[in-house]
Amino acid sequence: MSRTSAVESVVEALRTEIRQNHKPGDLMQNERQIAERLDVSRNTVREALIHLEAFGIIEKTQRGPRICAPDVSAVFHIMDQYFDRSLKTCQDLLNFRRMMDVGALPQVLQRITDADLALLERHVEHMDRALTAHEAALADFAFHNEIIRISDNSVAMKLYTALTHTLVFYMEIGKSNPANSERTAAAHHAIIAALKARALDAATAALSDHYDYSERNLLLAFQKSAPQPTGMEDT
Repeated sequence: MSRTSAVESVVEALRTEIRQNHKPGDLMQNERQIAERLDVSRNTVREALIHLEAFGIIEKTQRGPRICAPDVSAVFHIMDQYFDRSLKTCQDLLNFRRMMDVGALPQVLQRITDADLALLERHVEHMDRALTAHEAALADFAFHNEIIRISDNSVAMKLYTALTHTLVFYMEIGKSNPANSERTAAAHHAIIAALKARALDAATAALSDHYDYSERNLLLAFQKSAPQPTGMEDT
């Protein structure tokens, strides 16, 4: 049996044991005990435990490996590196955000407080005062992340958290043109006004207008960055 397949076999055996016999917070046997029980080397067990830790299934402690509570964000931290920088991926991520925000609105309107609204307004102020596109993108992400947080959907919150770096990167592309800042601020204020009024139709319309405008800016940014024809003809 190759080393890789041995590690994979131990991973699967431990995953099965965890699923059937353990709950979050339980301690597992140490490396030596697992190695003796499964009749493999300690190095093989060590690699298997590293794999389980990377997926958020266990965590290492001084007392040995401990079972973690289920956490979907670990999977998306691993997936995050596979997004490319194409226009198609930009559009897909923008529409992912659109679906998340608009879909969260009914829960947001049930739960939103004056303190939440004040925090959203502060994020827009930070956007207005941003000195760089990256700083503005961070404030913009914080605004939309807050909407998801208010919805109190734990899976959506973990998805947003796991994709933070990717989403901020693509939001920064749309902020490369400072001329858009005034229109963007107005769009966010319109969203806040609709949330204050607890008006679902108005909030949906404000978010939809915001994302339509963002997509137009995205297309424009990619068009400007595309190689331009030289104007020279073959002879």
